[in-house]
Amino acid sequence: MAMLGIHFTGRVPFRTVYLHSLVRTGSGEKMSKSKGTGLDPVVLNRQYGTDAMRFCLASMAAPGTDIILSDDRLGGARNFANKIWNAARFLFVNLDKFEQGGTGLEELASPEVRAKAPYAFGGTVPLVDAWLFSRLASITEQVNEALANYRFHEAAQGVYQFFWGDFCDWYIEWVKPELQNADRERAVVAWKNLFAGFDAALRLLHPFMPFLTEELWHQLPQKAGAKSIALDAFPEARAGWKDAGALGEFGLIQEVIQRLRTVRSEMKLDPKKKVAAEFASADARTRSVIEATREAIERLGNLSGLSVVAGKLAEGGGGMRSTAEFDLRIPYAEETIDVAAELARLKKEIEGLEKAIASKEKQLGNETFRSRAPESVTKQMELALVEQRTELEKLLQRKKQLEGRGAKAD
Repeated sequence: MAMLGIHFTGRVPFRTVYLHSLVRTGSGEKMSKSKGTGLDPVVLNRQYGTDAMRFCLASMAAPGTDIILSDDRLGGARNFANKIWNAARFLFVNLDKFEQGGTGLEELASPEVRAKAPYAFGGTVPLVDAWLFSRLASITEQVNEALANYRFHEAAQGVYQFFWGDFCDWYIEWVKPELQNADRERAVVAWKNLFAGFDAALRLLHPFMPFLTEELWHQLPQKAGAKSIALDAFPEARAGWKDAGALGEFGLIQEVIQRLRTVRSEMKLDPKKKVAAEFASADARTRSVIEATREAIERLGNLSGLSVVAGKLAEGGGGMRSTAEFDLRIPYAEETIDVAAELARLKKEIEGLEKAIASKEKQLGNETFRSRAPESVTKQMELALVEQRTELEKLLQRKKQLEGRGAKAD
């Protein structure tokens, strides 16, 4: 090809060649027509969608590794495409309600409006918006750098984490109440920043999901004569978007909410039931960040209330998590937990864990087993044993706390 190009055009037609990874079936076999192990891309495109297929292949195209094309991976890419579509549907369904107040899409999402984001309210860019655009600056730099160096898998995975995690799971969930805020000015700021972030996310996604992003991009107001998202400018990080303070503060809030969800899960609480929680920190700045965002934390953590105090929390009395910065606890309460049922569950879980630990200890103490088993197997078993002992210690401590609570009740 290169020689023909030089012969007919008098110049080198290309100077860089990208060799993609070998694509294998879900069982690890090399795709081969003669063996009958090939997968028909037309059939897969019809089943999962062309964008899902393209994204799946790009996200696994790490140099030096084979691509295992399985139903699970293709299904995950299709779910991502659905997530993008559902996020767009959420925006436009809620916009219909907001437009009844007299503010139209053009005023909220025109190219000129999107270019000036993020917008401030009361003289300050809201924390969640400052955080989103700082994350957008970071992921834009990451994607541009990865694409420039042909690390397509890093670019695809970075956009995935930003859109699904940052934009959908955190940003949209956080700003939902603001979109219909009774204060019209606050709602307008929320909508403008939301559309600007959505537009940038679509353009970042376009190389990997061209059809879906093209369709959604045309739902937004564009400049006169604009024909395609492919011809629009690819996002570039702006220095003004970077805000280390917002990243740190919102990161603290995320950690608190995630730890609340972990404690709720460990306590086997009904996900729909609101419970009270306690937060303590010796750092005044940390407490002020939590105080300022208490309402959102209570909503996303499904809490009936969150008390914020200085210092540290006493041990016990509930499901607890501690870090160098703060203590967090969901207290035991009659309406929160059935002590008898929880003790029965813990007893059964402890017995199963003790049997598993005893079995591993017996195997690892057997010299014949150690001499015959691969080193990787014994190391994996030793690591599992350490984790199970740690988990057993936690369960025994929790059982002791509950038994003490039951004795007080008697």
